[in-house]
Amino acid sequence: MANLNTERQLTAVEQQLLNHAAELVPYLQKFGPVIDEERYIPDEVIQKISDAGLFKLGTPKEYGGHDISIRAMVEIVSEMAKGNGSVGWVVQIINGNNYNASLSLPSDVLDSIYNEVEEIRFCSVLLASKAVVKKVDGGYLVEEGLWRFGSGSKHATHALLNLRDGKSMQEGKSMEMMLAVVPMSDVTIADDWYTMSLRGSASNSLAMRNMFIPDKYVITQEMNPGGSLPVAELKGRDRYKPYAQLIISITTGISAILGLARGAVEYFAEIAPLKGIAMTVHPSQAAVGHIQYKVGLAAMKVESAHLHISRTIDNLERHVQHIQPFDLKEMAQLQTDLTYAAMLCWEAVDMLMAESGGSGIADSNRMSQIFRDIRGGANHALTTASTGLELYGRMLMGLPPQHVMTLGAASLIKS
Repeated sequence: MANLNTERQLTAVEQQLLNHAAELVPYLQKFGPVIDEERYIPDEVIQKISDAGLFKLGTPKEYGGHDISIRAMVEIVSEMAKGNGSVGWVVQIINGNNYNASLSLPSDVLDSIYNEVEEIRFCSVLLASKAVVKKVDGGYLVEEGLWRFGSGSKHATHALLNLRDGKSMQEGKSMEMMLAVVPMSDVTIADDWYTMSLRGSASNSLAMRNMFIPDKYVITQEMNPGGSLPVAELKGRDRYKPYAQLIISITTGISAILGLARGAVEYFAEIAPLKGIAMTVHPSQAAVGHIQYKVGLAAMKVESAHLHISRTIDNLERHVQHIQPFDLKEMAQLQTDLTYAAMLCWEAVDMLMAESGGSGIADSNRMSQIFRDIRGGANHALTTASTGLELYGRMLMGLPPQHVMTLGAASLIKS
């Protein structure tokens, strides 16, 4: 399925990385049943991805990374997800978090981290389920902490963990995230990721108890993109720093969902000419008018989703170029663009699954795996359509936002 307008938007290096990702797709598809059965991505697959440079998409060049554009990252991760949803999800999470860390952490902290091992991979959980944290001399003591859904943690070297939990956010104590950089050797990974969807992402819970984190490894991050813009004009990559929160919502949420939907359309179109319809005289699915209609409609939904994602990136780039903060309506539109794109992708796959016949329910059927994986991905907090559409509707009717990121922006704009 052709990507929209990417050939003229990607640099030569970015196109080469996209080609590397495309070359891995058949290899990843073969591992689908194994990844689901074992509930993690095998080490040999992780090594293949690493050898292709696909864990360094968002890593700065000074630390051996490719420092590609956000648009290129979406396209490359999307291609990986066509091979396997869990792989796409983990590649998405690690690269998005690497990008966020490089924008958010001081240079001395980045220097110390990237001097530790050859390839740094960040996972993250941006809201604690429970965080009992005390400020002490020189840093913070995490007496007890629990973070659910640590996607990519099995393959990460470090974690970015919010030291604030949902209770403190709901009570309005602070609309800022307090992110701690923690080596995975200091984190306990629970074996509690038993799901129908994205099984190989190994999105297990993370826990810490009585762990000291030095001050320099804890940063605050505003919820309003561009809300605290510097007086002096930022240069180069630094221009993206004020927008880190919005960037992570793009780079760690939608790419794998888009890739799964693209893969579903391609797979269905590939097998339809070779597959009949039980209890009918039709020689193949491809010869039936309503199947042709469904494939066309599914493809248009996926392409429409890509247009919404592209609009989000265009809006971000425009604000970065002019160093402008987002107002509340712009924030709402961008969050809704991403969630609506996820809904369109899910609808496309659901439509094709309904036409896949009885064999579609087999675990070994690729469409079945795509169906399960995209359902889980579309349920993520960053991509839940009902939350995004409620937000947009509220803003259009002059009501205050209910979305945490937009609430954070509202409090900062009001102040």
